[in-house]
Order: sequence, then C-alpha cells, then structure tokens
Amino acid sequence: MDRLPSELISHIMRFLSFSDRKEASLVCTTWYHASLHPYLQKNVIVKCKPQEKGTLPAGLLRRRLTHIEFGDGGTQTLSEENLVSLLKECPSLVELDLSRCNHLFLSGRLLDRDSDRIMLRKSLANLRELKLDCLRHMTDITFLRLVSVTENLQKISLASTNMIFGNLLCSVNQSSPVMFQFSTFLKFVTDNVAKLKSIDLSYTAVHNDALNALASIEGLSLEEISLRSCMELSDKGIKMLVSKQRSLKVLNISECKELGNSKAFFSTLANNLPYLQTLLMRKCVKMGQCDIESLADFKSLSTIDLGEVLNLFDKDLIKGMCSKGPQLFGLFLPYCPDIHDEFIFQLCKSNYLLTHLDLSSCLQLTDSALHAITRSLTLLRTLRLPYCREISDLGILGYMPENGVVPRHTFDHDHDGCPCTRERESKIFRKPKGLIKEHISCVSKAQDSLAKGGELYMLSNLEYLETLDLSSCTRITDLGLSEAVRFRDLRSLSLNGLSKIDDRAIAIIAHQNPNLEEVNLRATKITDLSVGQLIRQCPCLRVMDLSQCEGLSDVCLETIAYKGKRLRQLDVSYTNLSVQAVSMLESRVPYLKVVSRPHLY
Repeated sequence: MDRLPSELISHIMRFLSFSDRKEASLVCTTWYHASLHPYLQKNVIVKCKPQEKGTLPAGLLRRRLTHIEFGDGGTQTLSEENLVSLLKECPSLVELDLSRCNHLFLSGRLLDRDSDRIMLRKSLANLRELKLDCLRHMTDITFLRLVSVTENLQKISLASTNMIFGNLLCSVNQSSPVMFQFSTFLKFVTDNVAKLKSIDLSYTAVHNDALNALASIEGLSLEEISLRSCMELSDKGIKMLVSKQRSLKVLNISECKELGNSKAFFSTLANNLPYLQTLLMRKCVKMGQCDIESLADFKSLSTIDLGEVLNLFDKDLIKGMCSKGPQLFGLFLPYCPDIHDEFIFQLCKSNYLLTHLDLSSCLQLTDSALHAITRSLTLLRTLRLPYCREISDLGILGYMPENGVVPRHTFDHDHDGCPCTRERESKIFRKPKGLIKEHISCVSKAQDSLAKGGELYMLSNLEYLETLDLSSCTRITDLGLSEAVRFRDLRSLSLNGLSKIDDRAIAIIAHQNPNLEEVNLRATKITDLSVGQLIRQCPCLRVMDLSQCEGLSDVCLETIAYKGKRLRQLDVSYTNLSVQAVSMLESRVPYLKVVSRPHLY
C-alpha cells in the first residue's frame, strides 16, 4: 500500500463513510496526507475555538479547510483582526459560519480597512455559502463590508438575525450604522442575482410585501428558500413567491402556522413549481384541510415533511402519494395520529425506493404495517417508529400468523378495548387471557421458524439501515431485538423506554452492530454489564444516552474512562451515579462532554 500514489488512496477513501475515513487516516502518514484531499473535506465542518493569539493549529491548516464554524459561544477571544488573519490562511474555504458571533459585530469595525477587504477578496474567492444566523448587532455597513469580500456567494443564511422590515424601507438607499434593514439585503440580492441560489430568512419577521419585493427582483432565479417560522406570512405571500420563482427546488415553510387557509394550496404549488424536489411543511397545522390529493400533481417531488399536521387521513394521502405521484425518497410524517396501516400498504407498493421514513407517534400503526415496510422498502437508511405502541416482537421478527391476522391488544397490561394500562391484577377488570395465549403462541411459532431457518421478513431485511428508532415501543422485548437488530452499517440506535430489554439483549446487539456511533437507552433497566459490552464491542461509539437508567453504578464510569476513549458525549442524568465518579470521568477524559443532572427531591 505504501507504493500506491496519494491520489489513488484519496480516490479509494471517497467510497468510505466519514467515520471509516477518519479511522483509515490514522493508519500511517501516507494515508493521513491522502485524507487531506479537498474533495474529502467537503462534508467536514470544523468547529474551532481559536487560541488566544487567534491562530488555528497547524494541523487544521494543513487540511485545506473547506467548512469552518466559529459560532459555538466559546469564541469571545476572536477579535476582528484575528478573524481576518485566520481567513487569509484558508483559501479553499467553501462555507463560513459566523452565526452567534455577536462580539465580532458589536464594535462596528469589522473589515473597516480597505487592505483587509482586498486581501480577503482573493482568499475567499471559493466561498459559496455564508451563515449569519442569530446576530443581534450586525448593521447595514458591516453586512455590506462582509459580503463585498464574497463575490462568488451562492447561499446566504440570515435565520433569527435582527432585521428591520417595513413597507417603506424597501426604497431606502442609505446604509444605517446602527441597524440592519431588509432594504440593504435587497440591494445585496439585486447585485448578485446571477449567482445567488439559496436564501434562508427563517425566524424573521418577513411579511407578504417584503417577500414579494424579494421574489420580484429582476433576474433572480432561486433554487432554495427557507422561511421557517415566519409568522407574518400567509397563503397570499407564498402564492406570490412561487409564481415569480418557478425554479425553486427546495421550499421550507415549516412552522408557518397561518398557512393553509386556501383549499387549493397544494395545487397552487404544483402548478407553479415544476422542479420542486423537497417540500418541508412541519407544524403547518392547517394543511390537513387543504387539497392533499394534489401532491400527485408534482412532477419532481422526492422529499415531503408533513409532520405534526392535523387531519391527515389515509384516503387523501393515498391519492396524493400513492396513486400517480412521483417516487419518493424521503417521507416524514411524525405525530400524525390519523394514519393507519392501509396508507403504509399502498405506500410500500408505489414508493419502494424510499430511503428515509419517519412515522414517529403514528399510534394506529400495527405489526402488519411493519411487515409491509420490511418486505418492500429494502433500501431504507432511516426508520423512525418511536411511540408506535402497537408494534411488537411479531412485527420486527416478520412473523405473520397462519390466518394472516396479527393479534392486537395482547400484552400483559392490556385490557381488550380498554385504554387503561393497569399492570397489576384487578378483581374488576379481567385481562383477556385468550388473546394473551394467542400472542404467546405466535411468539413460540416465530421462534420455531427462526430455529428451522424459515424465511421471515425480519427488521434485519433492511440491510442498508443506518438509523433506527424504536423508542417507547413497549411491546418489543429482548427476544425480538436480539434476533432482528443486526445491521452492517447501523450508526444510530434508539431504544429509549423499552422496559423489557436486559443486559443479554444489549450484549447481542452490540456484537451484531459493531459500527454503532450513537446509542440511546434512556429509562431502561440495563446495568453496568451493558455499558461495558457497548464500549468494548462498538469501537466507533461517540454518543451515549444513559439517563434515567437506575441500574447503573460508578463501575460503568470506570469502564468508560478506561475503554471509551472515542466517546464524546455522555448523558447520565437522573441516575444513581455519584458526583465524585462523574468528576473523576471528566478529569480523566477531558474531551468528553458529560451531562449529569441530579435527581430533584
């Protein structure tokens, strides 16, 4: 391998995930230098805290940084002069994030020298994306100075930034030294219409007239716009936007709660946005009363987020997404309580290329829906099913009874048709003994089928899965998890609130999923043995949530301090761990962020 050219090694590393690429870069010096190729840095965002002199470590500069973020709240020592000296050392920079760096704008002296602006104009020639989110002290003058050195900018984000809107300000030409006006931003957009493709004005007070003024700029052809939680917008403003910016590919109007008063909302979008690929509308609670069936009229739509939208019913969703609509790659419908199995059946038939599916808190879904998913959606990379309480071991084991009907309401604490969850015996409410026996019989048959090598469409049939969330699916036990959770590329696993799993199941899961990077086991009955198995069997583990796990003792922290050298975040809140043991772990592993909230008595 030492004889291979560095360019060839860099090309091979392009096919590795980020974590695997990081491991490979530690093999030898040749592989490390090969990992520094600019192409391999495209998705690496460096969150740096400069030293007191305002310089970056030499190792970071050798990486030819393309993405750098300063807005972590710990950059108060970074002055305006230091920022200039740092940026001139990063000629490959593609993305710059100055969000929350309010101290840089407080004095108003940022880039006030002509020599600094001339120098940075050359250094930042490759910069394509600028994030200026959550800034309170940015003014017209500092904004114009900053964008003057980024001549090739394609994306700009001003989410939650203090900006002055008004009907009369759009025609003001003077730049203010004390506030940031929307008219100044319009001037910047007008001067950069040929290159600007993405704008983020989320969490601002932008209203219909201001949005119309932006969309009406001659020559502007946006591909992406984010207007998340812009409460002043109505259907009228969105209609004016889409009628003038027909090239949009990504539209994010999540949390705009005043939208959805027009019955023909989706048909308006479909008729004006022929190239739209991503539509994000989470928490737009009124959308359920609009023409959901018109989703079928979109020609290029591949990702939809309608999470927390009320009154989404199977018949409308089937018409909009499963009849003649496009092939979806991402579907997010969390907290939609009116969705039933029938929609999932039709979805799996028509959209078998799905890679991301979120059905969190869809309370009506049963094991039959999960059977359809594991049988048809074999390309899934993300599957979220937390709080789907009807899903049990039979679902993740892929077992279908001979009569083709999966039994429901059959767990220990269920009372047929009764919503109560009493677990102790009652002389008044009798548990449905026959249904419980039927469930036990089905589980036994599933075990026999597994032992005989029978063909079951288990959860493990989703062989490309990278993220799995089964939190609070209380009918799932150690039997189903130990048999069905086995994935080659699984990175994130959430099993919060599963009271029926034990150390043996966690040990098997850790052995079968060695590439895990994040594990969430909040409010489970695991002990120190489970923590030890995860630390030893999953060498890439970086994030663990063990909060509310009362079976843990200080011994698990000793194991983490000794073996968990790559762990970066640990939550042990509301456990029985001592303050002294937590302090010991923090001192021995200084780069580990430990969250420890004591019990409140």
